[in-house]
Amino acid sequence: MSILMLIGGFKYSPKDRQSPTSSSPFAPNSSPTARVTLRRATIRSAPTTECTGGEELGFEENTRPATPPELTQPSSQPSHDSNRTAHTNSFKHSPPIVHGIQLVSPYDLPDRLRQIFPYELFNAVQSQCYEPIYKSNNNVVISAPTGCGKTILLELAICKLIEGHKSGEFKIVYQAPTKSLCSERTRDWGRKFSHLNLTCAELTGDTNQHEMIKVRDASIIITTPEKWDSITRKWKDHQKLLQLVKLFLIDEVHVLKDARGATLEAVVSRMKSSDSNVRFVALSATVPNSEDIAVWLGKNCTQKDVPAHLHRFGEEFRPVKLKKHVYGFDGQANDFVFEKVLDGKLPGLIQKHSQKKPIMVFCLTRKACEKTAALLADWWSRQRDIDRTWPAPTQRTRVGKKELQEVMLCGVSFHHAGLDQQDRLAVETSYLKGDTNVICCTSTLAVGVNLPCHLVVLKGTVGYQGGDGPAELSDIEVMQMLGRAGRPQFDDSAVAIIMTRKSNIDRYQKMVSGQDVLESTLHLNLIEHLNSEVGLGSIKTLHEAKNWLMGTFLSVRMRLNPDYYKLEGIPLERDTDHRLELVCERDLKLLQDHQLVSRNDSFMCTEYGNAMSRYMVTFDTMKSILSLPEQATTEDIVSKALPKPL
Repeated sequence: MSILMLIGGFKYSPKDRQSPTSSSPFAPNSSPTARVTLRRATIRSAPTTECTGGEELGFEENTRPATPPELTQPSSQPSHDSNRTAHTNSFKHSPPIVHGIQLVSPYDLPDRLRQIFPYELFNAVQSQCYEPIYKSNNNVVISAPTGCGKTILLELAICKLIEGHKSGEFKIVYQAPTKSLCSERTRDWGRKFSHLNLTCAELTGDTNQHEMIKVRDASIIITTPEKWDSITRKWKDHQKLLQLVKLFLIDEVHVLKDARGATLEAVVSRMKSSDSNVRFVALSATVPNSEDIAVWLGKNCTQKDVPAHLHRFGEEFRPVKLKKHVYGFDGQANDFVFEKVLDGKLPGLIQKHSQKKPIMVFCLTRKACEKTAALLADWWSRQRDIDRTWPAPTQRTRVGKKELQEVMLCGVSFHHAGLDQQDRLAVETSYLKGDTNVICCTSTLAVGVNLPCHLVVLKGTVGYQGGDGPAELSDIEVMQMLGRAGRPQFDDSAVAIIMTRKSNIDRYQKMVSGQDVLESTLHLNLIEHLNSEVGLGSIKTLHEAKNWLMGTFLSVRMRLNPDYYKLEGIPLERDTDHRLELVCERDLKLLQDHQLVSRNDSFMCTEYGNAMSRYMVTFDTMKSILSLPEQATTEDIVSKALPKPL
């Protein structure tokens, strides 16, 4: 399908301005809690104006709420000029100062944008970033802990684009590493921006032809890096799409260090190398070298050699005090036996850290969820009433699954995708009401439903996905699960626990403390991405290939940590530019030698090269396919596909 057909019908036409709801805490129907929260924020003074901060080796975040995340409950009163005046008078001289930062009010925004932010004040992180995001068109990188309200910053960037492009001739791309995050953002933004006639289209691995048609009219495209890479490879007129993209939002940019990070790096570098005037806003968890991301993105399309605007916020900005523990256990046995070890340790850890508050135990399989729930229910039932770690249910919750009904009598439940939808909803409702105090769940609850969890336990760190066998969970998966602890609406303190093998302690301690340096993974499959860029027409000469490579995160990190990057056939030397040129020449020659790229003065993909790019085939697999005889038998094909015996 031509991209012109998909995008040609889009025209942004805002409706008449609608009055936002008033959220003033001084309104008659505001809650006492809201008024107290606002007074506390007003008189709270900050000990320092520094926006960065660290975390001690104990992994404890002694943080107070940075600002009131939900200062008020929105009222139904219409907003008008008198409301604006009343709002101004309510703070007397100026809004409160938190962490040395003067808070900014959404009332500074135009009326039609203000209702996207239905509260009285932005928090400290949002207020500090308000100027660079909403008052500027330059690229911005924000590094801050989970729970600081970073998503609001992306919404501010969207508002800035709307104000600057009255015609509506634009597209916005939001990229997140997981489909669950994409789905959550689609639901949220579809509701928030509907009054502005901004529609969202989700483009993930599950997208079918019908879903693709939605992209034609969508102003906000929500996608994973892999799907965006795949779609842009297949659209022959992809340049028309790139020209319409004016804002590129990158959530969880720290996934650059994961195996999937190479795809994110490639698609962002593709956008950078295009002639379109696109703005980048990237959000990251706390990492020690976020300035390298700013260098990579550049200030804007005309000042690529100047770093993007960077704001780093330490753990003291997290709105909930969070203590994180990594427990390692002897792991000489296989994964199944090791899980038994964890089963024996789990009740003691829960008793030590739960403080008789709600608990969420993340298990790595559906079966493990059910077994762990049964284990905890049995342990609880054998305790004396006075010693029990959570109270008995006050009300019986009816569910369809017999095993679930039995454990819920002990205040325990389990939740996974294999449960009936009604049972899952019953578990969530029971947990919110306090009738259930423990949920043993898979990653289905890591994103989406917001549950009042005080203690999160990650029971094991080895997952089973795809056909590759057991593997350690990615950083993003681990941090999403731990991030369920201590949501600001529900709690003022929280605990997160990782249970793993002793050999993994150092890795996870670095992860939870934000000490893990981001490195590029693009060099691991650079040849596939070079072939793709040639197929798209982004690279036509060796000079253009080198320029594209110089604009990658790989280039930034190789200059700072050259010893980390072991490139086959490329000598280790201090001249990074020369090393990059050599690897570029090597890979292009390999593509030409295997008839994937032409040897003309202007590079073009051959039929084989286009197939490799379109179907995202690896270079090694393509070599095996091309080495088959013309009249290959099934046996020939299978023998090429299977690994050679030892």
